[in-house]
Amino acid sequence: MLNLLEDKEKKALRYVGVVLGLVLIFLFLLALPQRKRYFSALSVLEEKERNHKYFEGIGQSREEEWHRWQEAFRDMDELKSQYFYAEKQIPQQLRIDLDQIQKKARIRASRINYRYTQFRREEIKKVSVSFNIKGPYITLKRFLLTVEELPKFLFVEKIDFLDIDSQRGILELKIVLAVYYAI
Repeated sequence: MLNLLEDKEKKALRYVGVVLGLVLIFLFLLALPQRKRYFSALSVLEEKERNHKYFEGIGQSREEEWHRWQEAFRDMDELKSQYFYAEKQIPQQLRIDLDQIQKKARIRASRINYRYTQFRREEIKKVSVSFNIKGPYITLKRFLLTVEELPKFLFVEKIDFLDIDSQRGILELKIVLAVYYAI
């Protein structure tokens, strides 16, 4: 096919081939640093994506932790409002609850004594209520169950047996109930 071309055309074709080769070599040499920069930028991008995923995971776990803390604060507020006695209402509310417990257990307390204690290092106060109750075992058991079922935090701190009448089945107990509350 080259035999069909004239010398002038062959020369022009060689010239175009050389120029095209030089242009390709020039473009190749020009593209090498760009290629290196491309791969370098690609590796930096991959590193940044990994860091982004890592920090996104940390942010998400921190957000979940924050939601758990908010829920804990809501739970604490609910506990304080529904289950703990308020400091200002302790005497009245405690007397009301003791009356309800006595009515529900069908028992009467005598010699009721209130004692207030404040702990030095903690910001906590305690009210102890001591009283005597008398009755058959089943009634005393019902009384303790009623205290346990009370939605407020009222604890049986101490039970002393004062008298046991085995002939009539009557027990006399001294019970100490305790309430703890924050100042």
